[in-house]
Amino acid sequence: MQKSLCLFGAIALGVLLPQGHQYAYLIRYLIMMILFCSLLDLKVDAKTAINPRLGAVLALMMAIAGLTAWVGSWFSPDLALVAFVVAMAPTAAAAPVMTRFLDGRVDYVMASVVVTNGFSAIAMPLVLPILGPNHAVGINFLGLINTLTVVLLPLGVTQLMQRWTPQLIDKLQPIRSAGFYFWMAAIYLATAKATHFIEAESTSPWSVIVEIAIVSLLLCAINFGLGRWIGGYDWGQEMGQSLGQKNTLFSIWLCLTFLTPAIALGPMFYIVFQNLYNSYLLARKPQLKSSA
Repeated sequence: MQKSLCLFGAIALGVLLPQGHQYAYLIRYLIMMILFCSLLDLKVDAKTAINPRLGAVLALMMAIAGLTAWVGSWFSPDLALVAFVVAMAPTAAAAPVMTRFLDGRVDYVMASVVVTNGFSAIAMPLVLPILGPNHAVGINFLGLINTLTVVLLPLGVTQLMQRWTPQLIDKLQPIRSAGFYFWMAAIYLATAKATHFIEAESTSPWSVIVEIAIVSLLLCAINFGLGRWIGGYDWGQEMGQSLGQKNTLFSIWLCLTFLTPAIALGPMFYIVFQNLYNSYLLARKPQLKSSA
């Protein structure tokens, strides 16, 4: 509950003090630090990584992204892009922590973090120029390398450290909690950037912002609900978190770097909705298994 309050505090601070928007370029490095802290003790298990249920998560990501982007295009190109970047956001690095709180299979969700982040880092820069040719600026081969670096560099460094300097991993364990503060800083910068855009640059009416919020809310409900339904009684919790708890900061950074701050409002709204839902899950934790 305290972390949820900190999250909403960071969002409120970004709305009230949007002057921090000029430092939004730091989000890229904050994401890398968040992943580094989260992956310090992650051991990639090949057996878990080839779990067919991970394939189901990837297939669902693509299906939901494609279908909702198609439906969004009936209304506007912006809504199509919002739907795509939200639906294709990979599993959040915090999802294994949430799964541990809910007594689920942490190794599966950890594998989902690695697989979906790598997949999204490749797929999103390739598809966005096709989906929004008038919006996606600068997404080319170098842009692809840029997005891959954000995800794969922290993963590669942590895996090499586990292989060659395990004693250093043990010494660095106390800094894992710093990932939360990096996350709060990134949320503030992203909110400040979006607030500045709405106040100073955007010509879109407030009805468009409401539409973006509705798209994010619907996708949050679809992702968590479909994940739990496909996973059934045995795997519903894990697949719900893998599909529903998104690394929205990655999508926000992608939007701010290659698209527009208006599109970034989609994953920003999603942050709020997924944290409200996770807070609800924690509040009713004793009932989860019986209602799966």
